[in-house]
Amino acid sequence: VFPSSAFVNSFGAHVALLRPLEIIFRYLTAPFRVLPDVIVLGEVRCGTTTLGQHLSSLPGCHQPFCLWKHPELDGKEAFYFVGHYMGIVDPSSYRMCFPLKITKWWNERILKRPFFTFDGCAQYLTSPTAAALIAEAYRRAGQDPPVLVACVRSPVDQTISWWRYENNAIEWGASMGLNEWNVELRTNAYPPRTIGKALEFSTSVEVQRLYSNAADLVTIKDGSKCLDNSALATRHRYRLPPWAMTWPGGQLSTIGRNGKFSSNILRFETIFAAAFAKKENATKEFSPKSSEEKKRQKLKYVVVVPIECMSAGTQFADALASIMEQAARRTYLDSTLRVFHNAKESLACIEQSITTQFQSTIKVRRNSGTKLSNSDMEPTSKDEIMLSKYFEEEMENLSRLTGVN
Repeated sequence: VFPSSAFVNSFGAHVALLRPLEIIFRYLTAPFRVLPDVIVLGEVRCGTTTLGQHLSSLPGCHQPFCLWKHPELDGKEAFYFVGHYMGIVDPSSYRMCFPLKITKWWNERILKRPFFTFDGCAQYLTSPTAAALIAEAYRRAGQDPPVLVACVRSPVDQTISWWRYENNAIEWGASMGLNEWNVELRTNAYPPRTIGKALEFSTSVEVQRLYSNAADLVTIKDGSKCLDNSALATRHRYRLPPWAMTWPGGQLSTIGRNGKFSSNILRFETIFAAAFAKKENATKEFSPKSSEEKKRQKLKYVVVVPIECMSAGTQFADALASIMEQAARRTYLDSTLRVFHNAKESLACIEQSITTQFQSTIKVRRNSGTKLSNSDMEPTSKDEIMLSKYFEEEMENLSRLTGVN
């Protein structure tokens, strides 16, 4: 019988966490809104919350809209391209999560203040579909791509932290009745009971097939750059099927995948190079601030920020300044018109704020990653050794790719 009590309970719990009226208003006004200048792609448990908080504190920053009423997500994560808006991921509607164009105009032209906005969805980096969708949003808008930022840390530490965090989240969701609906989307192996089983699940043929099928949704086979020719557009009308949200196979299907930083970063580099290769994004007007940025010149579109630098004031200040310099270079495609109005003046104001804020060591803001209440599910020393061996090649690849040890 529909609706079942499980559906009613689950639906009620979701609505209590959502902002339905504001979502509708933003969808209707999406064409009149801006795109973000900076997108923090992830990775989960790698300091994205810290980076988002410090971006938010800079002069002229306007935070993204989050559909979830949750203190750890508000003002940081839009969740748009991973399907949280009933699966809708149309690149043209991504703007709904950001301020109105008139707000940008008013701040820059009338109040003479800097203006920029960012998105900080930590689920984008591992998503098999997000890179193509983000690139398409900016291609359609006729803008340079945003500054893409990947926060990284030891893959072993990241994996253990994510295992604990997600299992605590599952326990929290179950207390709200969210485990009673859509259970048919889970396989018999989900959720895995140990981190070793989770790694087996993540590397299984079934999960690999799901990720491959999701990537095929945004693959363009006719040689054009337009995503309208993809299966996601022609068959699904830019709506992710349930099995492809947020990550195919479930949140824990990324155990062992989130930590593959180099391959995830290179996916974004490859897709963005195909979409924007003809447009050079650098000018002589701005120059790199440090040798660290020069090391990262192997990467054209993604800036890598190790979590270790977030606890050191000077290093983090340099990383933020580098990100904002690149944001200030952005122009509209086939034009020299900057997305930042009065780019030099705006950047000078922002950099002064960075210098003031980061004159001493700062505290890293981390969301709860406490040990699990079920001790049988806690990672053991053997698990850590297993993960170290699994990620050994990844560490070498990341070092070669970014110059970060």
